[in-house]
Amino acid sequence: MIRYLKSIIIILMHLFDLFRNLYMPNIRKIMGKRLIFNMKILGNERTASYQRVKITGRGIVKMGKGCSFGVPLGGYFYKGQIELQPRYQESTIEIGDRVATNNNIFICSKKMISIGDDCLIGHNVEFCDFDGHQIAPSLRRNGDGLVEPIIIGKNVWFGNNVMVLRGTQIGDNSIVAAGAVVKGKFGSNVIIGGVPAKVIKTIDEE
Repeated sequence: MIRYLKSIIIILMHLFDLFRNLYMPNIRKIMGKRLIFNMKILGNERTASYQRVKITGRGIVKMGKGCSFGVPLGGYFYKGQIELQPRYQESTIEIGDRVATNNNIFICSKKMISIGDDCLIGHNVEFCDFDGHQIAPSLRRNGDGLVEPIIIGKNVWFGNNVMVLRGTQIGDNSIVAAGAVVKGKFGSNVIIGGVPAKVIKTIDEE
């Protein structure tokens, strides 16, 4: 009986966190079909949200099943939020199934950012598919600069404090080391690190 009651309490706490941190802050986006997600509240592929997730911008966020946002023991849990910003009407952020993030993630898209299934994203990681400003000094305050989609494969692990810039493509199973600034095309099963990031070594399955 006690074990049964404990299970019920855990489920209720999970539901409370989910609705407080994901559903309620984005109710208008959900109603307007700007946030599209396959939310399961029970089972192995249930959606979990421990830190507040805020959808800003006017575009669309597509979220797969079994995603998990925020970690109470991940550091800076109480001092921030996760922000997903498809900035304009035509902007899209696609998050695959079972993607798990640490705290204080920022994903900002002018065109398209796609993150594959089973990716792990560390604390304070940022994705941005445009420069933000023009390069030429006389045009620096005019427009968002160059734009290129970001495509992340499946089962990619991002360490803490990584910045992923426009045009980046990363293959399946790769690892991005903490603090890396990533721009370019990288294959599968490699470890990427540094500023600017480069391939450090390949990953041996054994």
